[in-house]
Amino acid sequence: MNNVSKEDIRKVIRDEGIEVIRVVFNDIVNVGRARNIPAKVFLDDVLENGVQYPSAMFSVDTAANFVLAAGAGFAGGYGSWMLKVDPATFTVLPWVEKTARVIADVYTLDGEPVSVYPRGVMQKVIRELESEGYSTFGAAELEFYVFRELSDAGYNPTWTGLQCYSEVKQSEVDALLWDMVVPFNSLGIQVEAANTEYGPGQFEISMKPKSGLGQADAAFYYKNSVKELMKKKGLLATFMTKPLSGKSGSGAHFHHSLYHLDTGKNAFYDANDKYGMSNVFKHFIAGQLAHSKAICALANPSINSYRRIRPYTFAPSNITWGFENRMCLIRVPHARGQATHLENRMPGADNNPYLMMAAMYAAGLDGIRNKTPLPDPVLNEDAYAITGEGQLPTSLEQALEALKADEALHKYLGADVINAFIALKTNELSRFNDYVTPWEVEEYSELF
Repeated sequence: MNNVSKEDIRKVIRDEGIEVIRVVFNDIVNVGRARNIPAKVFLDDVLENGVQYPSAMFSVDTAANFVLAAGAGFAGGYGSWMLKVDPATFTVLPWVEKTARVIADVYTLDGEPVSVYPRGVMQKVIRELESEGYSTFGAAELEFYVFRELSDAGYNPTWTGLQCYSEVKQSEVDALLWDMVVPFNSLGIQVEAANTEYGPGQFEISMKPKSGLGQADAAFYYKNSVKELMKKKGLLATFMTKPLSGKSGSGAHFHHSLYHLDTGKNAFYDANDKYGMSNVFKHFIAGQLAHSKAICALANPSINSYRRIRPYTFAPSNITWGFENRMCLIRVPHARGQATHLENRMPGADNNPYLMMAAMYAAGLDGIRNKTPLPDPVLNEDAYAITGEGQLPTSLEQALEALKADEALHKYLGADVINAFIALKTNELSRFNDYVTPWEVEEYSELF
């Protein structure tokens, strides 16, 4: 995001007549939260001291139901925590009158970082990598659907057909593509490409990579902002992984790499290796493969996510890697030198970017530290037919079991956030299992 100081913020608020500042953050279940603060209060108090926020909101699931196991419960009293703004994330919103936005980090009233706050969890993993001499650099490639008003027949897509990249189809939605690209430069987010995808009403956005927390901040800002911009047009933008039966799921392919802190050189590149891959790169990929079943819970955090993890859908279904292979879990693109990186194709669009990226980097770091050997790549064969390295979970329940058993992710991310996440998602599963779906009624009501 923009690298600004508190004094810079004061000047922008004065010069641009900003009257409201949204203090925002992303919670455990990927709901963006905000407190709208009048400019005078923000300048006089919140910018320096922060603003209180009820800790109870970190114990609610996707339906805002309280889950006692996700916190201290009623015995803990659900006291307040403190939101402290990160000045580097301050941006003026070009589509809202006299309004700015800034991301906050969450602390206890004693000034300690809150262990279940996703952005803080990612920061913890980044510090671990920095202790090994590496900086992080990446971007999530976001897919999503945009629908018109709901009708009795269901969703009404903003464009029809399956012709991704079609200039004719894209010209039908030029105004939407404009809003998905142009306003974000002022937020410090550079969109590299925007296009229709392989589903009616589906789009894909590729963003320029960022370092550290910036790569997750960009995804968080972008997703919430697109939903807001489309809502202003009377449209629904959704990053739900699979909103349409029988159509393409939406992913959030994560492109990322490591660089040496001392030299700035790409840590994944080795000119002397047959494939141009350093040992660090090989161990990093191996670590992600080894922990992929557990990562899956954080990369695909909803019941709906697992309707995308299917073979022969351009989404991964098993634990493989390959060169320029979009059927594999991990794709190593052709680029080498400073551009050497991997694309992990596991995440669904509905993931919390802080938790997803933290898990990916932690697993890679674990592979580096343990010198985990890299299995052979998929070469000239059907990746979906390979079973040697195992299958990805086919349900949220399976993924949560894998996450519960993964000691390394508990260590790197922290047991508090893992346990809270599992508790919240287990409650979500329980509520779903109690729900009678329209499909069941249609299938069985007259038959039996």
